[in-house]
Amino acid sequence: MPADGRRPPPSRSQRPVDPIRRHGWVQDKLDHLMYESAMLPGVRFDRPAGDPGWFSPDSAMWYVHSHFSAIAGGFVGLMCEGVKPDMVYGGLDHSDFFNDRKRRGGRSASFYWATVFGPTDVAEKICRNVHRYHETVQGTMPDGTPYAANSAENLRWAHAGLTWGYIRGHQLYHPKPLPPEKLDEVADGMARIHEAIGATDLPRTMAEIEEYYRQMRPRMCLNEDGAWALDFAFSEIDKPGRAPLRWALEDAMPWWAREVLGAKSTPRQRAIGRRLNRVVVNGVQRAIGTPWYVKEARERIKAGG
Repeated sequence: MPADGRRPPPSRSQRPVDPIRRHGWVQDKLDHLMYESAMLPGVRFDRPAGDPGWFSPDSAMWYVHSHFSAIAGGFVGLMCEGVKPDMVYGGLDHSDFFNDRKRRGGRSASFYWATVFGPTDVAEKICRNVHRYHETVQGTMPDGTPYAANSAENLRWAHAGLTWGYIRGHQLYHPKPLPPEKLDEVADGMARIHEAIGATDLPRTMAEIEEYYRQMRPRMCLNEDGAWALDFAFSEIDKPGRAPLRWALEDAMPWWAREVLGAKSTPRQRAIGRRLNRVVVNGVQRAIGTPWYVKEARERIKAGG
């Protein structure tokens, strides 16, 4: 009911409005404003008219990234970075994540929104900017070993963790997950994006990612700084009463990550976390509907005739 107490005109539907539904032009604008402050600068989706971007609306990349289950990708990728010491120190020394998690998370999310749904010029520019920023992320670990965000090894590692996370989240929580061959298209699409920021020799299928992890497993460890960084990153889900969230996160991890991180959850607990998180993820998806950036991208492409 409007704030002045008047009832809507009789011609309107009398069905009660679900307060968590977030559809329509006004909500899209509110969402846009809410996320804009945390997005990478220069990201847009509504122009130029007809620009197809890097991926088509019927692609596996659009299908996976337009559903809220994709949020698992960022969390799993972060967990994977936590067991590679040089990436840990790069984050501790250079990332603003530890001062403003929301802003850092928004910038990471908007990078994939821009490259998956944005027009070609935006995708290319965002990748160039990220590559330039990564050039500044370099330094020396306490033992004297140098690190660099743009090293081929670190870019490859980040690609594997994020790709695994997005695909695994999709498999676990999407109500209609894609078949394996389509998921390999997602791995290949993620490789295209990561190659644009300088990565090379990337695994491009889930089988190749699993083989890559088998090769890298002996080199992974969780040191004191990595443990602190991960404890900070996931402090919200480790609060009392939120154990199923931690179980769900451990369920989505690669097998080796549970070993390195010393995950305590049992298979039964991970199954419970999976079921509960599926309910939450799909409840959020029903609430938000089609994300505003996906709508704008569709309209941009359709405007080309």
